[in-house]
Amino acid sequence: MSSALVSFVLPCFNAGQYLQQTLDSIGLQTYTHWECVAIDDGSSDTTLSILQTAAQQDTRFKIISRENRGLIASLNEGIAAASGEWIARIDADDICAPDRLVKQLDYCQMNQVDICGSWVGFIGDRRGEWHTPETDAEVRLALLFNTPIAHPSILARAALLKAHPYPDDAPHAEDYALWCQIAATTSARFANIPEVLLHYRTHPGQVTQAKKAALLITAQRVREQYARTALPVALQPLAAEFAKLAEPSRILNHAEWLWMVDFFSQLLALRPESRGALGEIWLDTLQRSHGVNLLDFSRVLKLALQMPPPKAERKKVLKQSLRLAMSDFVWQKIKP
Repeated sequence: MSSALVSFVLPCFNAGQYLQQTLDSIGLQTYTHWECVAIDDGSSDTTLSILQTAAQQDTRFKIISRENRGLIASLNEGIAAASGEWIARIDADDICAPDRLVKQLDYCQMNQVDICGSWVGFIGDRRGEWHTPETDAEVRLALLFNTPIAHPSILARAALLKAHPYPDDAPHAEDYALWCQIAATTSARFANIPEVLLHYRTHPGQVTQAKKAALLITAQRVREQYARTALPVALQPLAAEFAKLAEPSRILNHAEWLWMVDFFSQLLALRPESRGALGEIWLDTLQRSHGVNLLDFSRVLKLALQMPPPKAERKKVLKQSLRLAMSDFVWQKIKP
């Protein structure tokens, strides 16, 4: 069992509504050798008073309070001020499981992992779970499409994050940009524990909800930059087109769907270790493709055999199979 000091880095901006629940979940950790560096980013609500009360009751809570500078500045400032060997991220509206630190520290020690996330369960406006890819190879492959790590779930080596601060030119996609940068330039090992260790709150006030346009632009740029070096050499000339079609919110026409089917087949042939990660990715690509029909069934069956989707996606597989059987035209008529 590790005895290392863990530093929670907790950026806060007008977080009074849910902050106490987050602080309580930190205080209930079964691994007790932690500190929490909380940054009050110029809040105008009760955030600072809640943090001050927590610090009075438990000296492991450290507070930085100053004018508003934004999330990226807060993250980098909190990491720079952290004393721990490990950095644990959490947002001011999320809740972590009591055994989160114990399990992540043990996992990192046993598997020589440098950045470790976990599965997350959704609370608030959304229900369900996000099952992120587990191994380093799967995470690095999934980074070609989108972030495969729940940002507030991570435990990372402090030295790594201090050497690689969050890029200030990636607003609203700072975590995706950082993971791609680290994956492209270091040998750091990624992993996700296949267990829900964080409950992630979704609500209309989140930055990712309010700033979707800026997020898409940033993520598109990051994706293309990463693809130019992370794709197999034979596929790197396709990086720009791939990055455009791989955007998770983009609706594909039938020709673009066929392009992606061919791309998945080539990628699997060149990177057999990508098989596990690609199962969910091609299924999501099918879901956002229009114009598919029964003639696509053989293609989908081949993809399913070569790159099986995870068991948790069985309902989605059945739904998309039904959609192919009746053609997309009919499906769009009855879907509402």
